[in-house]
Amino acid sequence: MAFIDTNNTFSDIAVTSRLEKVNSFLKELDTIIDFEKLRPILNKNGVAKSNVAGAPAYDNVLMFRVLLLQKYYNLSDQATEDALYVNLLYIRFVGLSLEDSVPDESTICRFRNSLLKNRLYDKLFDSVNKQLESKNLIAKTGKSVLVDASLIKSDNTQIKNKTKEQREENKEEVKKLNAELETKLEEELKSDKPSKKSIQKILNAKAHNSKTHKNIQLDILQGIDTKDIQTSKDIIQNEEDSYNHNNKIDTEVRIGYQASKKQYAQGYKVHIAVDEASGVILKPQVTFANASDIDTVKSFVEDIENIDSFYADKAYKSKEIDEFLENENIKNMICLKEKQTLTKEQILLQREEEKPKHKIRAKVEHRFADIKTQMKQSTTRVVGLVRNSMSFTLTCLAANLRLLAHRRMRQRMELAR
Repeated sequence: MAFIDTNNTFSDIAVTSRLEKVNSFLKELDTIIDFEKLRPILNKNGVAKSNVAGAPAYDNVLMFRVLLLQKYYNLSDQATEDALYVNLLYIRFVGLSLEDSVPDESTICRFRNSLLKNRLYDKLFDSVNKQLESKNLIAKTGKSVLVDASLIKSDNTQIKNKTKEQREENKEEVKKLNAELETKLEEELKSDKPSKKSIQKILNAKAHNSKTHKNIQLDILQGIDTKDIQTSKDIIQNEEDSYNHNNKIDTEVRIGYQASKKQYAQGYKVHIAVDEASGVILKPQVTFANASDIDTVKSFVEDIENIDSFYADKAYKSKEIDEFLENENIKNMICLKEKQTLTKEQILLQREEEKPKHKIRAKVEHRFADIKTQMKQSTTRVVGLVRNSMSFTLTCLAANLRLLAHRRMRQRMELAR
């Protein structure tokens, strides 16, 4: 396990010797993929071969490695620049010599923006996965796909400087909506046989009105429907970057529901489809936070070839999706919902029968755990749907390589025993 030699000065030899006993997954990445095969894509970024002073520009592959470092250790551009001056492991991974100059924060930012401007991040993700497939690290046929979604939080918001009159007006709107629900709730409670399901539905609607009324305000203001997944796809496909350097307020952030934590939060919703056999993310997708998870099913099936079976939690269960998967000849392994018409014994039996599905489906949750906990990518550093799409795609690329690198390290350790 070692880095590929790129420099042979005395200082570089000393650094290599110093890092020989360091146990890091970074030392395994060159055994997982060939970074040079990404050069034809990276060279299309439009960055000049020299700067305004005539000095040679930094190598594109080197800069791509810098972006991977940022993802693995959740580093800002400035923190990355600082680390490349002092961290021998980082210096060696990106391919710098101790005698080389270090790319500054503006250079890192410009390189990342060049991937966005030339829409190269999707091509990089697909190219890396093709390499993994050619090495049989991803199943080529008969893929068993696991799908899930999560919320990446954002502290950036648009409506925060409203006047007192505007705030009062918004409160009255929510109050009016909830008053209608209160009437329905009272009627349900006074009925001969109050329905627990109906009561919970009304209470959820009240919470939804209070928390997501801001989404409605923004949609009306911007003339879009962010709950429709096609809106997200069109904005990303058409590269409608909403970032404004002079006004960095995120106009596209929305409030979504985190089912795992049973709370509302603002940010963007990220979706992944994972290969069950390898745990590798096959396709990432980013939408507005209030978009429905279930609407991504057809997109994933269209984008991923050779799907044999489809796993997801009960939030993805619907008659429409069942029919769609059947028509596509894909084995439907979506978890079943617990109907209130079932007896206690039937519910327990269904839970027992569903356990194998949940055990397999847990692998997709592990990928989110890696991204959010190990790589600390639980909040967004960028503004807008388009930039978050690029950021999350690169995060998934980095997470795949990290997963396979750690797996190879464990294999080496087992063979050494």
